Parts: sequence; C-alpha cells; structure tokens
Amino acid sequence: MNSTVLRRHLAQFSAQLAGRRGFLAMPGGMGRPRMQTFRESQEFPYTRKQVFEVVADVDRYSEFVPMCTNSTVFHSSWRTENVVSREPGLPHPTTIDQRSVQAELAVGYPPFRERYMSNVVLEQPWRITATAVPGGGIFTHMCTIWEFAEVVASTTGLPANPFVQQAARTKVSFSIEYAFASPLHAQAASLVFDKMARSNMAAYLARCQQLYGTPVRQ
Repeated sequence: MNSTVLRRHLAQFSAQLAGRRGFLAMPGGMGRPRMQTFRESQEFPYTRKQVFEVVADVDRYSEFVPMCTNSTVFHSSWRTENVVSREPGLPHPTTIDQRSVQAELAVGYPPFRERYMSNVVLEQPWRITATAVPGGGIFTHMCTIWEFAEVVASTTGLPANPFVQQAARTKVSFSIEYAFASPLHAQAASLVFDKMARSNMAAYLARCQQLYGTPVRQ
C-alpha cells in the first residue's frame, strides 16, 4: 500500500485508535517509531510435540492466524544445521538438528494490507523464532519467539502419582518485538498488530482443538 492510500485512510483509523493503550500505542504522534514489545504465556492441554507442529505449520497460517491473509513457505530454502542448543530448565546443552526456512506472510485489516518476508528457525522441540528480513519491508526490526515447555503437575493439587498417567500439558510462551520502518506505517498498522497479537493464543489453541480434538478432563 503506497503512502497516498495510507494517508487517505488514517482518518478512519484515528477514531478507532483514539483512547487505546495497546502495546502498539504511539505516544507523541507521528514521531520516530519506537521498538514495541508484547509477551504472553498460557498452558495448552496438548503435548509439546503437538503444539510445536501447529506453530511450525507456517504454510497453513492463513487458515487460522488472525488477519493473516496469505502464508507461503519457500521450501527450496530449507536448511538443516547441527547446532548446540540449551533449553531452559535443562542442566546441559544438547545437539539438535536446527531447521530454517524463508516464508512470506501477508497481513490485512481493511484498508491496511502488507506483505513481509521472514526467516523462520525451528529448534525442535522447544523453540521457534521468526525474524523479518531487513530492507524493503514495513519493519526495521521484527522478531517473534515461541517457546514450549512440558508441564509436569498433578491435576488434584497433590504430588503427582508416578503410577497414574497425567494429562499432557504444555506451557506456551509467545513474545514479539518490532519497530516499523516509518511513522506512517506505525500509525496505520497499530490496530492490525494489536488485534493479531492479542488474539494469537486463542487462535493457536483453537487450531490444536481442531486437529487433535478437545482433551478429556481427568
């Protein structure tokens, strides 16, 4: 979307953005865009492998991620490297096959529509990182991080019984930090990214339910 079209629609956004104090709020008007951050965590009643596979399925994001209108993975760009990775909570680092790929995402909330390229890095089973490719996009910086940790706990509040199988649960942590390339983009995209980030967890949980069914409470 060019600057002329964006300016034409900023008046529409101003009424919606007025009074909002979302994580993308731009105090000070149309000054230099600041780095913005948002973090959230939630327990999912699914295995870590199941949740990891849902988040890693970038090709299907347009089917369930809020306001993602298109998602394309460039499969010819897949790379696998043997790296040392240290998962939080483990005493020692481990060697894993780290996979990476480039993907293009399109986000939209009329009248705002934009595309950007990301480098996606998968450290199975515990972390997925996506970083916007610099240059020519709407961001000067954008990085999202998903982390997955197995939850071992009793459903009764008492110490876990080693002879009774516990319901699978995964703590899912999501964080995003970014800065827009221009004040114009920051103003126009505020509502879009605010809605996307704040509805992210619910969308991925709903996708798990769609693929794996609703877990039976024990």
